[in-house]
Amino acid sequence: MLYQVGLILILVAIAIIFSKKLSNSSTHETYVFEDEMDSEELKDLDDDIN
Repeated sequence: MLYQVGLILILVAIAIIFSKKLSNSSTHETYVFEDEMDSEELKDLDDDIN
């Protein structure tokens, strides 16, 4: 019985790690490229940098 509980805990830990990796990878897809911006957005970014 202790063997079965240990296997269940290991599976739960693997599932938690896997779900965290999936949630982190979806946040990296929110990049906006310079080609997709209009000129006003680019000017605002330039003003913020300088």
